[in-house]
Amino acid sequence: YVTAETLLRSNGQVCGVQVRDGVSGATATLSARVVINATGAWADRLRGQIGAAPRIRPLRGSHLIFSAQRLPLSQAISFLHPFDRRPVFIFPWEGVTLVGTTDVDHDLALDVEPAITPAEVTYLMAAADAQFPSLRLTVADVIASYAGVRPVIGSGQVDPSKESRDHVVWEEAGLLTVTGGKLTTFRLIAVDVLREVRHRLPTLPTINSEQSVLNQFDTQLSASLTEAQRRRLLGRHGAEAVAVVAAAQPCELEPLPGTLTLWAELRWAARAEGVVHLDDLLLRRVRLGLLLPAGGAAYLPRVRDICQAELGWDDARWQAEEEAYRALWQRCYSLPDAAAIADWRPQLAAIHSQRQQ
Repeated sequence: YVTAETLLRSNGQVCGVQVRDGVSGATATLSARVVINATGAWADRLRGQIGAAPRIRPLRGSHLIFSAQRLPLSQAISFLHPFDRRPVFIFPWEGVTLVGTTDVDHDLALDVEPAITPAEVTYLMAAADAQFPSLRLTVADVIASYAGVRPVIGSGQVDPSKESRDHVVWEEAGLLTVTGGKLTTFRLIAVDVLREVRHRLPTLPTINSEQSVLNQFDTQLSASLTEAQRRRLLGRHGAEAVAVVAAAQPCELEPLPGTLTLWAELRWAARAEGVVHLDDLLLRRVRLGLLLPAGGAAYLPRVRDICQAELGWDDARWQAEEEAYRALWQRCYSLPDAAAIADWRPQLAAIHSQRQQ
């Protein structure tokens, strides 16, 4: 919850940032030999302070989530959308099934949580329905939705999907900006940035592109866990998986009904993973807000029993956090009003008819 508000400059070169704590309001000044602007869709906000022209084209990608029972899938599939021939995908994730993604210009304020639009719901429902017509999916089958904003470099393409997803690194007045790219290319992006800053950090060790990305470790977990649960905990928490298990109270090494998430993961997140608000816990530390109907509202009493003391919140604070979480989930992680979602089936039928002629 810290925002980089102002770039600091010396002799025309960026030499640090002033940051603000969004919770306490406190500010701090940070000096550095290198300032790397890796703020994603917000990159132009800092670049504008040194007079740089905007280069980011924020593009929204939205997704629908179905239960694995309603949309069963054991492997990821990718196919061309019947409307515009864009690649889309459906894949199993965290015990549910994910349908995505859209690719549209995001013209809203970046500091407001993004949300799926009615048109995007229609688009994704059409994709799922076209691929699995026998399931007769409807919007009532959707458990949750979510949207994110991509920091794509704009080149003037009319179609957002034609913009390059390659990452770029450039230096302006001492500010090194890195943006674009994808999560799957994180290491290549990081190595490119390190190469660019070497002239400012002459003692930087030589980059070894062959070095393992993750640290090796070998540890044993409780025999009461299944092999799948052990692999999940080790894959998510690494060496800290031992502490996650050790923190568990009775019955907390069991999964929440309908999910792969263990109750113990909630306790650990509340204790050790920097939770400031309840939505941090339920939408980002664990993903229960996306995996369960109504954002997991039915399990909030048990979540409270496990996490309230770990977070150090009194009853009034918990109540306020729960109300804020429910409102956020309804606004940004559910679906728009059903009356605003156009029926995709007539267009699918028309396309099918054209292909048969």
